[in-house]
Amino acid sequence: MDKLNEIDRKVDDLEKKINEMYEDFESSKKKQKLGFSDLVQELIGAMIIALPFSLTEEVWELAKRLSFLRVLVVYLITVITVFLFIKYSKLQNWEHQNVLGFIPLRLITSLSISFFISLLFLTLFGVYPDMIKDFPTLLKASLLVSIFAVIGSLGVDVAK
Repeated sequence: MDKLNEIDRKVDDLEKKINEMYEDFESSKKKQKLGFSDLVQELIGAMIIALPFSLTEEVWELAKRLSFLRVLVVYLITVITVFLFIKYSKLQNWEHQNVLGFIPLRLITSLSISFFISLLFLTLFGVYPDMIKDFPTLLKASLLVSIFAVIGSLGVDVAK
């Protein structure tokens, strides 16, 4: 009779563990909303990539030599690529939070954070006004650096 009770207890323990695992699995499938921790991760990712690119003379020279239209075209290509990545990737279980019905909120936050971090680093390290003398070139350089920073921003957010 003791063996039967012990087997019965083990079966109950196994059933509890299976139920716990199932609940954990179900909770992991819930859609994740954009939260403060996601914004911090985007910030960290943007900072990691923006730092070295902000201090790279090639980026400053590109900003000086390229027209504003060309920089905007390259930036627009990046925005479209990031939009498609966020919209159609299956890497994260992100809830679709859209602004105006079709613009992913993560696209807006990632692009904004990346741009402002790039602008901050270019001014913080004295690139502007020491190396870059005018404001339009600073904007172009910020856009060029943020093209790379947005990759870091989303990369860290996806990697969590």
